[in-house]
Amino acid sequence: MSPAGAGRPRDPSIDAAVLAATVEALRNCGYAKFALEKVAAAAGTTKAAIRRRWPKRQRLVICALASILVAPPTPDTGCTRCDLTRTVRLLAETLHAQLPNGILAPLIADCAADPELHEHLVSVLVRPSKQAATAAIERAVERGDLRPDVDTDALVDLLAATAYQRALFGGAPIDQSSARRLVDIVLRGAAVDFERLVLISEQRGQRHDSSRLLHHD
Repeated sequence: MSPAGAGRPRDPSIDAAVLAATVEALRNCGYAKFALEKVAAAAGTTKAAIRRRWPKRQRLVICALASILVAPPTPDTGCTRCDLTRTVRLLAETLHAQLPNGILAPLIADCAADPELHEHLVSVLVRPSKQAATAAIERAVERGDLRPDVDTDALVDLLAATAYQRALFGGAPIDQSSARRLVDIVLRGAAVDFERLVLISEQRGQRHDSSRLLHHD
């Protein structure tokens, strides 16, 4: 016999269906026209069942986005300039390719007045996506390429800022050239020997180009 007051066990298949329907609704209708009725119908459940799981629609949207947002991997080429450039590009590609267009800015605005919701959004969607940059910077400090007293959090924020700005407000995609310009601006202020890092990355690029030519031939 079930314990007194015990509710029906939560069905994970309903959770998955609701999250998938939420992502689809956001892609099709945007944040402003997002409606629980459409999500419930698509997921084969009810608004009441959704609200029992996610009392606030912002938490539902955050959870749905987290279900499709895969944190970028941490490059480890042995070249600090290369790793940080790749990290910026991967973060930009992650935000652009995985999240529905035009969702992040209104969601952040909608959570801004509620400190608990805002912290939840940051901890679920923002911090995980910056872990690769943090790891790359810590590795660069261990390698002796960055000063040991460098402020890792501030440096990560500087590198991620352009990717998030374009995800929030639009703009041209971050390509290899723009990512490298950003990294170089940061490294000139953080590197022990910036010119040496440039030389290492250029030599690595030349070896990569030579390898590609050999394979092509």
